[in-house]
Amino acid sequence: MTAAKGGFAAVAPFSWLVKELILAAAVLVCLVSGCVSLPIETFRGYSGAELPNTHLALLDMGQANGALIDGMYYVDGSNYRIVKMLPGPHRIDWTHTYNFSPMVNTQMLDDFRHIATVSLEPGHKYRLQADRTTGQGYRVYMWIEDSSTGAVVAGVKKP
Repeated sequence: MTAAKGGFAAVAPFSWLVKELILAAAVLVCLVSGCVSLPIETFRGYSGAELPNTHLALLDMGQANGALIDGMYYVDGSNYRIVKMLPGPHRIDWTHTYNFSPMVNTQMLDDFRHIATVSLEPGHKYRLQADRTTGQGYRVYMWIEDSSTGAVVAGVKKP
């Protein structure tokens, strides 16, 4: 049997290449998954005993960089996705950053802030939302939406 025509020698380099590609892909997946983390943590914005979600209001950080809740709890939007809060009135002070063309804004980044006092209901989920128009004379819209009903509870939604 000759190794040059189709036998083991023709298969071995291909199988070695496949093994190397699989190993390289596995290493790449490990590196990427270690470097890229999604904010999935829940922030508990109240003290006392743990309560079921049906007795709490849930605030989805949505597009917020961060939020200061009732002047007491700062929640980083890159680390936390949901804030569990007691129902009732709350002051929510949050920010969102937009990237801009240098032709529109020479700094190319701009932070916007929205402060609202809202009354949150138990069993409802709320989301911090932001949107803008484009081009010269752009306008920024920031609002808090009750995801359970679709109602805007604070701010102005982009038309």
